[in-house]
Amino acid sequence: MKQLPDRRALFLIAATGLAAVALAQAQEPAVRIVSPENGGVVEGRNVELKMEVQGVELTPRRSSNAAYVQLRLDDLPPLKGYSETFTFQEVAPGNHVVRVELRRGDGSEFRPPRRTQVRFTVRAMER
Repeated sequence: MKQLPDRRALFLIAATGLAAVALAQAQEPAVRIVSPENGGVVEGRNVELKMEVQGVELTPRRSSNAAYVQLRLDDLPPLKGYSETFTFQEVAPGNHVVRVELRRGDGSEFRPPRRTQVRFTVRAMER
């Protein structure tokens, strides 16, 4: 007579399968700049940066999923952000580059690093 596995074994097999599916579906941490577009022109001196972040939560609270974005306009000191939008104010007319790096909540970088950048031109609005 063939013996059927007990319920605990079936539960463990099912739980292991569900965990594997959840891990496969989990998004890898990533950051993408939506605007300004690479090579784009920004009218006016306030540059609104819009990003798309996935796989982590932008928050100053401690958690295993906590992260922040490190923003650097040209060679200025980096700024820390917890939002998918940020406005650089009073940016001088001309060519610029903004670099964004997604970092873990404890300040360490992801392996491999999650970085992106765009180049754009600020055109002062004529009065």
